[in-house]
Amino acid sequence: MKIRMSCLFRFIFFAAVTCMIASVCTNSAFPQSRTACRREVLKEQTAQFLSALEAKKPASLPLSPDVKFTENGKEITVGEGLWKTAGKMLLKRTVVDTERCGTHTQSVLEENGKQVIYGVRLGFDKSNKKNITEIESFVAREGDFLFNPKGVLETRNQDWEGVIPREERSSRLGMIAADDDYFELFRKNPDAHVEFAKNCDRWENGTLTTGKREDGTLLSGEPGRQCSPVGLQTLTHKPRRFLVDREAGVVVAYLLFSSALPDFHMFKMRNGKIELMQAVIASGSPSMGWPDE
Repeated sequence: MKIRMSCLFRFIFFAAVTCMIASVCTNSAFPQSRTACRREVLKEQTAQFLSALEAKKPASLPLSPDVKFTENGKEITVGEGLWKTAGKMLLKRTVVDTERCGTHTQSVLEENGKQVIYGVRLGFDKSNKKNITEIESFVAREGDFLFNPKGVLETRNQDWEGVIPREERSSRLGMIAADDDYFELFRKNPDAHVEFAKNCDRWENGTLTTGKREDGTLLSGEPGRQCSPVGLQTLTHKPRRFLVDREAGVVVAYLLFSSALPDFHMFKMRNGKIELMQAVIASGSPSMGWPDE
């Protein structure tokens, strides 16, 4: 009886261990379990959205029945706002968050003979990946903060979409932390640290806000251009939400800048350091129109 019980115990023990190993192997051997959406599909769906906007044809899109759409923090009906006035797109760059089934695009497009700076975050249904569930758009026009669409067009050769080598990527949480800490640097006595590349440049609504003064001296300290906002001492840039494209090394923050302006900041990162920044700051709104994260 003891021998039988011993054999039974060993059988149960090894069966349990086998199940545990199988479970671990299954979880680690199938990376798609962590990836909600495929990169190429999200890019195709975003291209379709941008084409529909250009053509003023929102009805051609696979929209979720409960799709939510905001423009500059205000919730409106799909087909309203820029949908009625959008024209040809002169520049567009799209980054992809495969884990959260979302994309972000920065663009310059024509509107009634003038140029506007545009940005849009799209969210997709994880069960039906073609359906768009969220549209969060930003439109900066003449008269808005540092508005200079020509300056954005001059950066068309910047690589925001290319996949960077794995060894140069940061973790998702690491990228969010760097992005989040950037805004903490606006405090009078910041308790945060952000790594910037030796030469880091920042554009805000197309205006280069790093570089050299008229006398040729660096706008920020040696050894090169710095994107740090230390010294500006503006305290209110919350709440913040994030979209992360680890493969491209890009993280996007969404926030109400200075508690008044719907804004997104795109950060290009490599080896844990911020190399480039593109920000679009829209006209005033009391909120972003989306739940806090």
